[in-house]
Amino acid sequence: MYYDLIASLPQLPYFERAERLPITPLRLGQRLSRLRPEHADQLNRARPLVRWRTERLTAHTDSSLSAAFSKLMDSQLDAPLRDYIAFRMTQQTLLAALRRKRDRLELPEGPNSWGVGPRVHHIRKHWDAPHFGLEHLYPWLPRASEQLASGDAIGLERLLIDLNWRWLTRCAEPSMFGFEAVMAFVFKWDMLQAWLACDPERAKIRFTELIDKVTHVANA
Repeated sequence: MYYDLIASLPQLPYFERAERLPITPLRLGQRLSRLRPEHADQLNRARPLVRWRTERLTAHTDSSLSAAFSKLMDSQLDAPLRDYIAFRMTQQTLLAALRRKRDRLELPEGPNSWGVGPRVHHIRKHWDAPHFGLEHLYPWLPRASEQLASGDAIGLERLLIDLNWRWLTRCAEPSMFGFEAVMAFVFKWDMLQAWLACDPERAKIRFTELIDKVTHVANA
């Protein structure tokens, strides 16, 4: 249990209501130094793969990404972290498939040549079906497809972050002071940082704050 660590972390506001990060990357790193070595190692290995970032799985999935996913999933991981990695990368694979379908591109041959996870074979087999016949398992697929078709990048980003945010919230609830809560905080923090960076109004606020700080120091 991580009572002291969790108690030292600020509450994360829901990403759409946030105006700034409640804790800096430096402070967060300092707090995470309290993790047990095995948990720190798992988080450090998983975070580069699943953290929120501007790039996505594309039509030509980088082979190193597939290799990193396979290596990570074959390693020793706590079940909640393993489940989230599978959830996140399956979501990315479904989006890659939707993009290819929108652009009228066929799926390339070869294993893990465009996506990773348990749905790759199903998508290939049901390529011509609306939403690959998976909308009953992933109710967000029709909406994501519409947003891709209309070029609503912000709407799609909002939808995907909300799905991940809610998944992580449910994951952390049964063990508020366990590793699940720590990993949920970290991945939510990554999403919040990415959302604030891509939001013009929030970016403007942050820029103004930085200018004020620099001006204050210079005049001190």
